[in-house]
Amino acid sequence: MSGEPGLGNARRICVIGNAATGKSTLARELARRLGLRYIDFDEAIVRPSWERVPRADRLELFDRLTAEGGWTIDGHLRSDRAYEQLILSRADAVIWLDLPRWRQMASVVRRTLWNTVTRRRVWGGNVEGWSTLLSPDHAIRWSWASHHRLKRDYEQLFADPANDQRTLIRFRSRGAINRWLAHLERGAAGSEPPVQGQE
Repeated sequence: MSGEPGLGNARRICVIGNAATGKSTLARELARRLGLRYIDFDEAIVRPSWERVPRADRLELFDRLTAEGGWTIDGHLRSDRAYEQLILSRADAVIWLDLPRWRQMASVVRRTLWNTVTRRRVWGGNVEGWSTLLSPDHAIRWSWASHHRLKRDYEQLFADPANDQRTLIRFRSRGAINRWLAHLERGAAGSEPPVQGQE
């Protein structure tokens, strides 16, 4: 019997973690494999010229996006954001990509350099230029500053008895994520009970 965690009947799945941990990639792939709708969190809130949907409007926005059907979404689920807590309240599975800090930072720097050099269009049709690196909320700065706070929030989320009814899965390496995806490919998504840690 495999020791891989299962998703059971989960149809609303939130993938959380720091920047560049692979949240969007995994959420998109799960949506494809499970026949669900993928909601790109950043695409939903980032507008052209790097403008963002005002926080006051985000509760209504994500209420509408998550109200019906099954979906996957990438995000953060921070405890102090009402719109992110709304997403949590509607999710029946949460997957935490808890990669080592050095690997996560290497990924966010590599992604930023690639997007900047190739002028790849990202959320809202924007292009990451060299000048955006100086922004205080740039992904590199933000993810470094937010690491401990996010980890604390997610550990509390996974330990909270209020979330016992949800499937909670925590991955600490890309290898564990890839093995799990291979397990799903064999049609075993619901064959095992959920677990909270995978090395």
